Amino acid sequence: MTQQPPPPPPGSYPPPPGGYPPPPEGGAYQPPQGGGYQQQPPPAGYPPPPQGGYPPPPQGGYPPPPQGGYPPPPQGGYPPPPQGGYPPPPQGYPPAPGYPPVGGPGYGAPVYSVGEAFSWAWNKFSKNAVPLIVPTLVYAIIVSIVYGIVYGTAMALAPDSTFESYETDTSFSYSYNAGLGAASIVVLILGGLLLLVLVAAVQSAFLSGVLDIANGQPVTIGSFFKPRNVTNVIIATLIVGVLTSIGYALCVVPGLVVALFAIFTTVIVVDRGTGAIDAIKGSFEIVKANFVQVLLAYLVIAATTFVGSLLCGVGLLVAIPVAALFLVFTYRRLSGGQVAPLTP
Repeated sequence: MTQQPPPPPPGSYPPPPGGYPPPPEGGAYQPPQGGGYQQQPPPAGYPPPPQGGYPPPPQGGYPPPPQGGYPPPPQGGYPPPPQGGYPPPPQGYPPAPGYPPVGGPGYGAPVYSVGEAFSWAWNKFSKNAVPLIVPTLVYAIIVSIVYGIVYGTAMALAPDSTFESYETDTSFSYSYNAGLGAASIVVLILGGLLLLVLVAAVQSAFLSGVLDIANGQPVTIGSFFKPRNVTNVIIATLIVGVLTSIGYALCVVPGLVVALFAIFTTVIVVDRGTGAIDAIKGSFEIVKANFVQVLLAYLVIAATTFVGSLLCGVGLLVAIPVAALFLVFTYRRLSGGQVAPLTP
């Protein structure tokens, strides 16, 4: 018979199996200090929990996942970011010269005022009066000489031309009558085409200088004798001229409509370097998206040149440059481009 170990003395506990330390003396339970259980330190290598514990979930609990679960990631995982990180967003608008944005003509909501356009045009004219007036005068003389030669040749080839002069007691009078023949008509047609080409080349060169002003670049007299994209300007001018002539032959109104919708054609060819057809389409798109503003601008340009022509033609030396500046400002503003600020 095996002898049992004697019972432990009163007030003490037997040693627990596994080597746990005996309870404190007295046999009574001693609560931990601080009024609660002491938190065991985390294992080595793990950061301690945040002070105060994790926040409770939002009231009502977290929302359930969408029906069908979250979509799986694309095959192969999400692509890594580009080397060097994502580029920072652009700051501000690009510097002049400013071409219309990718959105195309009428992009966004352009702010345009006829009064602001005219003020800008007059400001830029007053700051560049000599470089603008001298080329205008030179081109006017050249076009007038060519026109005189064409018209004079056509009249000289007229078969029934008579010149009569007579003198009265108070004055001297003369009359000239000419009936145009086939040769005169041919000269007038060919001369008209020649004048159209000449005017197109003049517009290309003159608008080059005006666009330099709009870009904020300093200009001289020579800046207005440097044509750009002349071939396409001539082609565009011929197309618009033929369409406008046909429109004028059809009770005038269709011709005015063509002239209005094609008002920016030459400026687009010179500014963007596009082809003739693309420039005509671009002008139509700008006018279609901003019809009221363009109609007001068209009327202002017509009024400016009309007033200039009343002053014995001398006023055109001011009216033509101001109208060209006004046109370029309108085109740039309505197409989303930029113009140089007003100068004090």
